[in-house]
Amino acid sequence: MRCPIGVPGNSLWNERGATYLTVMIVVTVMGISLMALGKQWTVASKRDKEAELLFRGTRIKNAIETYAAESQIRKAVRTNQYPLSLEQLTQAPKRYLQMVYKDPMTGKDFELIKVGAEIRGVKSRSLDHPLNQVAFKKAKTYHDIIFQAEAATGQPCPSTVNPINPLLSIPCIQGSAAVTAPALPLQSPALTGSALP
Repeated sequence: MRCPIGVPGNSLWNERGATYLTVMIVVTVMGISLMALGKQWTVASKRDKEAELLFRGTRIKNAIETYAAESQIRKAVRTNQYPLSLEQLTQAPKRYLQMVYKDPMTGKDFELIKVGAEIRGVKSRSLDHPLNQVAFKKAKTYHDIIFQAEAATGQPCPSTVNPINPLLSIPCIQGSAAVTAPALPLQSPALTGSALP
Protein backbone atom coordinates (compact mmCIF):
# COMPACT_ATOMS: atom_id res chain seq x y z
CA MET A 1 0.00 0.00 0.00
CA ARG A 2 1.27 3.45 -0.89
CA CYS A 3 1.28 6.48 1.42
CA PRO A 4 -0.51 9.54 0.12
CA ILE A 5 1.56 12.67 -0.62
CA GLY A 6 1.85 15.12 2.26
CA VAL A 7 1.75 12.59 5.05
CA PRO A 8 4.56 12.94 7.58
CA GLY A 9 7.15 10.23 7.25
CA ASN A 10 6.86 10.16 3.48
CA SER A 11 10.16 10.70 1.64
CA LEU A 12 8.58 13.25 -0.69
CA TRP A 13 7.41 15.28 2.34
CA ASN A 14 11.00 15.33 3.66
CA GLU A 15 12.37 16.49 0.29
CA ARG A 16 9.92 19.40 0.21
CA GLY A 17 11.04 20.49 3.67
CA ALA A 18 14.70 20.34 2.66
CA THR A 19 14.05 22.41 -0.48
CA TYR A 20 12.15 25.02 1.52
CA LEU A 21 14.95 25.20 4.09
CA THR A 22 17.57 25.56 1.32
CA VAL A 23 15.62 28.38 -0.35
CA MET A 24 15.30 30.21 2.98
CA ILE A 25 19.05 29.94 3.62
CA VAL A 26 19.85 31.22 0.10
CA VAL A 27 17.44 34.17 0.51
CA THR A 28 19.01 35.02 3.90
CA VAL A 29 22.56 34.88 2.51
CA MET A 30 21.54 37.05 -0.45
CA GLY A 31 19.92 39.58 1.90
CA ILE A 32 23.06 39.81 4.04
CA SER A 33 25.24 40.18 0.93
CA LEU A 34 23.05 42.94 -0.49
CA MET A 35 23.10 44.74 2.86
CA ALA A 36 26.92 44.67 2.93
CA LEU A 37 27.04 45.82 -0.69
CA GLY A 38 24.65 48.67 0.14
CA LYS A 39 26.91 49.85 2.97
CA GLN A 40 29.96 49.79 0.68
CA TRP A 41 28.09 51.72 -2.00
CA THR A 42 26.96 54.30 0.58
CA VAL A 43 30.54 54.83 1.79
CA ALA A 44 31.87 55.09 -1.78
CA SER A 45 29.12 57.57 -2.68
CA LYS A 46 29.86 59.67 0.42
CA ARG A 47 33.58 59.75 -0.40
CA ASP A 48 32.79 60.94 -3.93
CA LYS A 49 30.56 63.69 -2.54
CA GLU A 50 33.32 64.73 -0.11
CA ALA A 51 35.82 65.00 -2.97
CA GLU A 52 33.30 67.09 -4.91
CA LEU A 53 32.69 69.29 -1.84
CA LEU A 54 36.42 69.93 -1.54
CA PHE A 55 36.69 70.72 -5.27
CA ARG A 56 33.67 73.04 -5.42
CA GLY A 57 34.43 74.82 -2.15
CA THR A 58 38.04 75.45 -3.17
CA ARG A 59 36.96 76.72 -6.60
CA ILE A 60 34.53 79.19 -5.03
CA LYS A 61 37.11 80.31 -2.46
CA ASN A 62 39.75 80.88 -5.17
CA ALA A 63 37.25 82.76 -7.35
CA ILE A 64 36.34 85.08 -4.46
CA GLU A 65 40.03 85.69 -3.69
CA THR A 66 40.76 86.52 -7.34
CA TYR A 67 37.71 88.81 -7.50
CA ALA A 68 38.90 90.66 -4.38
CA ALA A 69 42.49 90.91 -5.61
CA GLU A 70 41.33 92.51 -8.85
CA SER A 71 39.03 94.96 -7.10
CA GLN A 72 41.78 97.60 -7.00
CA ILE A 73 42.20 97.37 -10.76
CA ARG A 74 38.46 97.57 -11.47
CA LYS A 75 37.57 100.36 -9.01
CA ALA A 76 35.94 102.43 -11.75
CA VAL A 77 33.35 99.77 -12.61
CA ARG A 78 33.06 97.92 -9.30
CA THR A 79 31.89 99.48 -6.04
CA ASN A 80 32.58 96.54 -3.76
CA GLN A 81 35.74 94.54 -3.04
CA TYR A 82 33.99 91.17 -2.60
CA PRO A 83 31.05 89.83 -4.62
CA LEU A 84 27.49 90.44 -3.43
CA SER A 85 26.28 87.15 -4.93
CA LEU A 86 27.88 84.04 -6.39
CA GLU A 87 26.25 84.91 -9.72
CA GLN A 88 28.57 87.95 -9.96
CA LEU A 89 31.48 85.52 -10.25
CA THR A 90 29.99 84.00 -13.42
CA GLN A 91 29.23 87.22 -15.31
CA ALA A 92 31.17 89.12 -17.98
CA PRO A 93 33.57 90.89 -18.46
CA LYS A 94 35.59 88.32 -16.53
CA ARG A 95 34.17 85.01 -15.37
CA TYR A 96 35.80 83.79 -12.17
CA LEU A 97 33.58 80.68 -12.02
CA GLN A 98 32.11 78.65 -14.85
CA MET A 99 28.84 78.20 -12.96
CA VAL A 100 27.33 78.64 -9.51
CA TYR A 101 27.97 75.33 -7.78
CA LYS A 102 25.49 73.56 -5.51
CA ASP A 103 26.43 71.89 -2.24
CA PRO A 104 27.12 68.26 -3.25
CA MET A 105 26.25 66.96 0.23
CA THR A 106 22.68 68.32 0.16
CA GLY A 107 22.06 69.17 -3.50
CA LYS A 108 20.99 72.67 -2.43
CA ASP A 109 22.77 76.04 -2.46
CA PHE A 110 25.81 76.53 -0.25
CA GLU A 111 25.38 78.58 2.91
CA LEU A 112 27.06 81.93 2.31
CA ILE A 113 29.58 83.46 4.70
CA LYS A 114 28.98 87.20 4.57
CA VAL A 115 30.52 90.29 6.10
CA GLY A 116 27.91 92.95 5.63
CA ALA A 117 26.51 92.34 2.17
CA GLU A 118 29.76 90.98 0.71
CA ILE A 119 30.35 87.24 0.32
CA ARG A 120 33.62 86.02 1.85
CA GLY A 121 33.10 82.27 1.49
CA VAL A 122 30.76 79.28 1.60
CA LYS A 123 30.06 76.22 3.72
CA SER A 124 27.88 73.15 3.46
CA ARG A 125 24.46 72.94 5.08
CA SER A 126 24.84 69.22 5.86
CA LEU A 127 25.11 68.09 9.48
CA ASP A 128 26.48 64.62 8.61
CA HIS A 129 29.89 63.55 9.88
CA PRO A 130 32.76 63.58 7.34
CA LEU A 131 34.63 60.37 6.58
CA ASN A 132 37.80 62.06 5.32
CA GLN A 133 39.55 63.27 8.46
CA VAL A 134 42.74 64.12 6.55
CA ALA A 135 41.23 66.79 4.32
CA PHE A 136 38.63 67.94 6.85
CA LYS A 137 40.70 68.18 10.02
CA LYS A 138 38.82 68.76 13.27
CA ALA A 139 35.45 69.01 11.50
CA LYS A 140 32.66 67.23 13.32
CA THR A 141 30.11 67.97 10.58
CA TYR A 142 30.27 69.18 7.00
CA HIS A 143 28.74 72.43 8.26
CA ASP A 144 31.98 73.07 10.21
CA ILE A 145 34.06 73.04 7.00
CA ILE A 146 34.54 76.62 5.82
CA PHE A 147 35.82 77.71 2.41
CA GLN A 148 36.57 81.37 3.12
CA ALA A 149 38.66 83.77 1.06
CA GLU A 150 41.70 85.17 2.81
CA ALA A 151 42.28 88.90 2.61
CA ALA A 152 45.08 90.03 0.34
CA THR A 153 47.97 91.59 2.25
CA GLY A 154 49.31 94.52 0.26
CA GLN A 155 51.92 94.21 -2.46
CA PRO A 156 53.73 90.94 -2.98
CA CYS A 157 57.43 90.86 -2.18
CA PRO A 158 59.75 91.66 -5.05
CA SER A 159 61.77 88.79 -6.44
CA THR A 160 64.99 88.42 -4.47
CA VAL A 161 66.49 85.50 -6.38
CA ASN A 162 70.14 86.04 -7.16
CA PRO A 163 70.51 85.03 -10.84
CA ILE A 164 74.22 84.25 -10.45
CA ASN A 165 73.93 82.16 -7.31
CA PRO A 166 70.41 81.17 -6.20
CA LEU A 167 71.81 79.96 -2.87
CA LEU A 168 72.47 83.58 -1.90
CA SER A 169 68.82 84.56 -2.36
CA ILE A 170 67.03 86.37 0.47
CA PRO A 171 63.66 85.15 1.71
CA CYS A 172 60.74 87.56 1.43
CA ILE A 173 60.05 89.47 4.66
CA GLN A 174 56.54 90.93 4.77
CA GLY A 175 56.17 94.44 6.10
CA SER A 176 59.60 95.70 5.10
CA ALA A 177 59.75 98.74 2.86
CA ALA A 178 62.44 97.39 0.57
CA VAL A 179 64.27 94.14 0.31
CA THR A 180 67.85 94.41 -0.83
CA ALA A 181 70.28 91.73 -1.88
CA PRO A 182 73.45 91.28 0.16
CA ALA A 183 76.53 93.08 -1.03
CA LEU A 184 78.79 90.67 -2.87
CA PRO A 185 82.51 91.26 -3.36
CA LEU A 186 83.30 92.24 -6.92
CA GLN A 187 86.33 89.99 -7.08
CA SER A 188 87.34 87.12 -4.94
CA PRO A 189 91.05 86.81 -3.99
CA ALA A 190 91.01 83.19 -5.09
CA LEU A 191 89.84 84.17 -8.57
CA THR A 192 92.22 87.09 -9.20
CA GLY A 193 95.36 85.00 -9.02
CA SER A 194 97.27 87.77 -7.23
CA ALA A 195 98.77 86.01 -4.27
CA LEU A 196 101.95 88.09 -4.43
CA PRO A 197 102.42 90.84 -1.86
